[in-house]
Amino acid sequence: MPKLTLVDLELDVPQNWKDQGMVTLTLPSTDKKVRPNIIVTKERLAQPIELNDYFEKIKQSVQARGIKSFEIVDEFELDVGGIPAMEMICRWDLSAMKEMTPGQNLEHIKDGQMVQQIQVSMIKDDSAINFTASFPADQFNIYQRPFDNFIQSLKFIS
Repeated sequence: MPKLTLVDLELDVPQNWKDQGMVTLTLPSTDKKVRPNIIVTKERLAQPIELNDYFEKIKQSVQARGIKSFEIVDEFELDVGGIPAMEMICRWDLSAMKEMTPGQNLEHIKDGQMVQQIQVSMIKDDSAINFTASFPADQFNIYQRPFDNFIQSLKFIS
């Protein structure tokens, strides 16, 4: 029987179930209000799609959030665990989120508090795998190397 294993738990998965979902990992931070994170998403594709077309949809989705200060810093092809992938690095002023999520307590977010995000997408068989990592822009170089090492550890076991 297949198993779903996370850092501190393991579950038996019935043979006929399909895995599709999301896991969020939080990285250590010296700032109690900032929680750098990596979101790993696996999406089962209903039909085949080329990586460039899929990545364009992801990019349009990110841009459609309507964050005023949003900008794409870089975009390029790379190889993750032997699989072709696309990476986009973008940045925005986190204070723009206050306008987009009224009613939430975001008083700790200050104007000019920049966030930088890495979006990596790849397709393997009938699955799209996405890694989304958000870090404080002024600490981006500190977190980028552990993120790169993390995604390069990807192995497909079936």
